[in-house]
Amino acid sequence: MVHLSGTCKAEKDGQVFVKVKTDAILPCGIDVPTDNQTYVTYTWTERAVFLLTAKEDEGNITITYVVDHLKAKYILDANYSLIIKNVDLDDTKQYTCSVGIFRDPETKDLIQKFENVTELYVQDVPSKPGMPQIGSLKSRTVSVWWSASTEENNSPISSYMIQVRTNTENWVLGNQVTTNIHQKNITTNMSLRPYTSYKLRIVAVNSIGESMPSEPSMFFITPSEEPEAPPSNLLATSNNSSVIHIKWDHPAAEKINGELKGYQVMYSEADKKVFSVITFERTDKTELDIPGVKSYTEYLIQVAAINTEGPGPVANAAVVTAEGKPSKPRITHISRNTPSTVKVHWVEPKVINGRLQSYELQWINTNTGVVRTKVINGVLRNKISENITNLDPYTQYDVRVRAVTGGGKGQFSDRYPAMTDVTAPGAPTILNATTIGTDSVYLRWLRPKKFYRDVEEYLIEFIDLDSYFTKTKKIPEKEYEVVKSNDMTWIESAVSNLPSNRHYSVRIAGLTQSLFNAHQYPGNYSAKEFFYLQDPRAIQAAEQDIMSAGIVAGIVCGILVVLLASLVFIGCRSLTCRKYYQAAYNYLAVPTNSNHFPSTVITIAEPFVEKTYPEVKVEDFIQHVKILHADTDDKFSQEYSDVNKNTRTDLKADTSNMHENKSKNRYVNITAFDHSRVYLAKQPQSEKIRQSDYINANYVDGYHKSKAYIATQGPMPSTFGDFWRMVWEQKSVVIVMITKLMEKGRKKCDKYWPEEGLEQHGNIAVKHLNTFSRAHYTVRMFSLKDTKAKKQSSERIVYQFHYTEWPDHGVPDFTLPVLKFVQKSAFANPPGAGPIVVHCSAGVGRTGTYILIDAMIEQLKDKGTINIPQFLLKIRQQRNFLVQTEEQYMLIHDALVEYLLSHDTEVRNGEINKYIHNLTTIQEDKSSLLQKQFELLVAYCPKEIDKYPALEEYNVPKNRREELVPMTTKRVQIPTKPGIPGSDYINATFLQGYTKTNEFILTQHPMESTIEDFWRMVWDKNSSVIVLLSDIVDDEQEFIKFWPEEDNPLQVDTGIFKLTCREEETGYMYTTRDFLLESTQDDYVLMTKMISCSNWPRDDQPLCKAFDLIDTIRDIHRLNDIGPVIVVDRYGGVTGCKFCALWSSLDQLQHDKTIDIYHLCKLYHKKRAGIIGSVGDYLFLYSAVDSYCNDQNEKDSALMSNHLILRSSKKNGTMPRSPSVQNKVPRSPSLPNNHHSSKAETNSSKAETNV
Repeated sequence: MVHLSGTCKAEKDGQVFVKVKTDAILPCGIDVPTDNQTYVTYTWTERAVFLLTAKEDEGNITITYVVDHLKAKYILDANYSLIIKNVDLDDTKQYTCSVGIFRDPETKDLIQKFENVTELYVQDVPSKPGMPQIGSLKSRTVSVWWSASTEENNSPISSYMIQVRTNTENWVLGNQVTTNIHQKNITTNMSLRPYTSYKLRIVAVNSIGESMPSEPSMFFITPSEEPEAPPSNLLATSNNSSVIHIKWDHPAAEKINGELKGYQVMYSEADKKVFSVITFERTDKTELDIPGVKSYTEYLIQVAAINTEGPGPVANAAVVTAEGKPSKPRITHISRNTPSTVKVHWVEPKVINGRLQSYELQWINTNTGVVRTKVINGVLRNKISENITNLDPYTQYDVRVRAVTGGGKGQFSDRYPAMTDVTAPGAPTILNATTIGTDSVYLRWLRPKKFYRDVEEYLIEFIDLDSYFTKTKKIPEKEYEVVKSNDMTWIESAVSNLPSNRHYSVRIAGLTQSLFNAHQYPGNYSAKEFFYLQDPRAIQAAEQDIMSAGIVAGIVCGILVVLLASLVFIGCRSLTCRKYYQAAYNYLAVPTNSNHFPSTVITIAEPFVEKTYPEVKVEDFIQHVKILHADTDDKFSQEYSDVNKNTRTDLKADTSNMHENKSKNRYVNITAFDHSRVYLAKQPQSEKIRQSDYINANYVDGYHKSKAYIATQGPMPSTFGDFWRMVWEQKSVVIVMITKLMEKGRKKCDKYWPEEGLEQHGNIAVKHLNTFSRAHYTVRMFSLKDTKAKKQSSERIVYQFHYTEWPDHGVPDFTLPVLKFVQKSAFANPPGAGPIVVHCSAGVGRTGTYILIDAMIEQLKDKGTINIPQFLLKIRQQRNFLVQTEEQYMLIHDALVEYLLSHDTEVRNGEINKYIHNLTTIQEDKSSLLQKQFELLVAYCPKEIDKYPALEEYNVPKNRREELVPMTTKRVQIPTKPGIPGSDYINATFLQGYTKTNEFILTQHPMESTIEDFWRMVWDKNSSVIVLLSDIVDDEQEFIKFWPEEDNPLQVDTGIFKLTCREEETGYMYTTRDFLLESTQDDYVLMTKMISCSNWPRDDQPLCKAFDLIDTIRDIHRLNDIGPVIVVDRYGGVTGCKFCALWSSLDQLQHDKTIDIYHLCKLYHKKRAGIIGSVGDYLFLYSAVDSYCNDQNEKDSALMSNHLILRSSKKNGTMPRSPSVQNKVPRSPSLPNNHHSSKAETNSSKAETNV
């Protein structure tokens, strides 16, 4: 018998419950009476299977096992209870304890037998439940069901436990919930979080414990909820008056409750609380600029996180924007005009944008360009006025003012003209004081050398030297006479009613009338002259004395004149004299009928000394110009100033100043020198009709031809007839016009030609024959006929070359077009023709520039030298003010440099292949002409200022490539959005075609942020054709589709117009899309067609096929030519440039039978540097045009062959007439229906190839 411990027994009516892996004790449960006469055996069986027997004999117990290995499993204790060690579920069975009582153990004489059956139940945790299934799902709850555990393992399941974990947690850290045993399909709130990935598993629970977990469910994500927390650390600042910068931190990730889509930013002026909303759809960035806000204004800022369910709670901040620049003030009027002061009155800006600190008042002398500035502090609100002092008399100033705040200096006001009053003239010079009677004296004097505007009246002061009585007499204009004789002009008057027999002194002062009131400014008196009045009896003696005195006076005066001339010559060397000298060449063009006045002080010509300048050899000229340009053109300034200083000013223009001719001068101070003026021939009319030979025009010599040019002013209506008379009489064939009719709102020239039909000017009939438009100029062709002449030669063809791209102030941005214009127009003048008639507005500045360029080209061809300053001095003696500004003087040099660098790059059709061969031939220095040309045309390296505003911080993100941006001079500007810096910028450039200066717009493929800007440009520029050469890549975000789907309109520019795609058609070569742009404010509609061809030009086709697309688009554009063609490639670069260049070259080829690719590409590079690409791209243009010409020649040959065969068959009668063949022979457009056309009309049809 053994004693055991650590067993587990739970009894219940013959049942024993025990936990698995413990020891079970099964009591025998039979009490056996014992005595010494009997023997007892205890037997344990498992059902019918014998386990062990125990015998007790004389106090000894013997246990017998069926098999020995059962000894470890089954043990009998002292009470004969069966102990089963380490039970498992298989031990759950019936066990029977049998007790047998024997008399004799040997004989096995059974006396009595007892049995007791015990049910053993081994208990374990349940089997694992089935894998949970997910039902309905909400942001914080989930519906779950599962299969129950298949085995309860002798202990009923009391409950199920649901365990939950996220994909970042383990099961230990997860959450769990216990549910009733009957709930196998429940919806439970387990504190789930929205937009979180979870797994579930189920655990069954009984009295023994928890089952193994079920297989986990698939991961599931709870739905989103709106964010429950605002962004943190919101900070708003403003360093820019129109921009608020805000930054914040993301809300805690667990508070976002969904996929973060961005942020909703709301802002409002603090006092209005009307919020504007910006949806910021970026999650990688937590800062934003809010543009377009008002300066110096408090704003409330709210920011909320946005997920797919919407915005969450807001974070709040407040900020006061920085002070901004004020708007421009408005000058109301000018008062208190004196010779040296004016008073300026203005009102404050409408928008201050901050604290007003001061005003800057600026005035510009329009004559000299000198700018002065004055800062005004103190009373700065409401109406303000300020005096400007120390001004020059009788001078036009432009006055402007701007306000200054803490945000900086605002815009200047519009310029307001301020004219200072005239001041007193200098002293006249008395030439003669002669008595002409007992009480009269004859006076002759010279007008003051220095005066302002005019000297209307004179004061003559007589002093009686005997009594010192003074008499002053005012001599109005009607009481004196201006006398011109040879080279001198003087004033004379007779004064009477003086007491006789008296000695007198006399002196004269000029009077100048104020411009603004009745005041007259008296000038300095002349030196005194003396005379004696006596009665008639002394006249004869006096005459003799006067005769002698006159001789002596003549000698003395002669000596004085020589001395005076010497002193004046020396004085002219001084700075003051040079200042007045140069002022004469800065004229203000004031029409003769204007109420304004020239701002130049009129001075008498000083003695002149001839100046000579050295010749510059052609091979040294380019370096010479570089030296002149050095140090910001300092040498140019010196040389031009020297030329001005050495220009003669003593040449007379008396005819121009005659009263009857003044109205024929466009400007009062631009006159025609007498010695070189053009005389009009007298007409065979009645002698009773007074005729004039005057026209404001001068002959100007060429390099080796006298009177090669006529420099004249722009004709006025009153001089149209004189102008055409001059053209006819001088046998001129070419007229060069270098001005627009109106510039900056001012009339510069009147339209003196008929736009169509015929106009009669006196005897001259002018008939318009044709007009040819080019990018920078227009050529008009006229027939002139003298209706009074009877000869056959009474009709003549005249060409007008009209340059249309010269700006009102300054010079053209590009030199090449000017050079080409000069060459084309000069070439059109045939040998033996009369002078080329050149005019701008005044006929001096631009006119002189043209003449210098043409003449110097002739000189360098003939002598191999150039001498611009010497030639300019020469021709300024033929017409005043030629080459009026320093900029024009520089332009002449730059144009000649361009001529020397490129020479003639125009190639005729038929010679292109030979030209390409010459270009590509390797020369001795192992380079080619092609390489040299390419290096020349891309030599221009733009500076940062040339690319403004493309490189401004707020515009840089709008550029795909920083190296491909528009130059400032030719960038496309779109309408500005108020308060948004850079809103007028788009990465697009105007490029010229052959017939229009802004025929194309080359731009990059729109980015997502610039799509609206692109369509704003289409709308603003009225572009009816868009050529898309870039491809749309669906799997890339870089080159996106930038138009709406069909019938899905897009509102553009805050609803100003609506964009609709009406139709899309895909063809073999390209896809066309028709767009309708409709104004939402009026009835304006723009139809635009987009042609997409992403593989142009194709590598697998002949080069001539590149023109197929161009021909198609040209035909489309002709139907609605109202704006530039917009050409789009990926970067606004090489491909688009090729397209524009080939289009332009094709136009030139068809109009002029020539091409000039070098000229075109050089201009393109200067307008958008980098788009020419490589040498290979440059050669491609030549090769493509050559291929096109060859292809056209083959087609023309085939057509001619068909035509000859047809003619032959008709003639021989061997081939029947075939309508199909006849239809293939087009009628030649060059054959007019009327074969009796005039000579002029015939010339017109041929003229275009020469222009």
